[in-house]
Amino acid sequence: MAVLRIGRYLMATRSEGLILEPKNSSLELWFDADFSGNWKAEDVHVDRAMAKSRTGYIIKYTGCPITWASKMQTKTALSATEAELIALSEGL
Repeated sequence: MAVLRIGRYLMATRSEGLILEPKNSSLELWFDADFSGNWKAEDVHVDRAMAKSRTGYIIKYTGCPITWASKMQTKTALSATEAELIALSEGL
């Protein structure tokens, strides 16, 4: 039932949409990392994943987002700089 409703909506709004007017053809990568944001000393023995940092990145082409993500890093960073470098490598 929901598929039919979505199909009817798409057919009715065929002429509408987003109009993107790129000004330049640049490719941008924006990233950030939260160094061990969930870490609590009392929970280390229960869940080691708490010591992981979080990565967030967005890749834009001509100012329009192509892909983005926010996830826990697979490696444990020992500093904020290392967390940022891991985030950069995951964004590439």
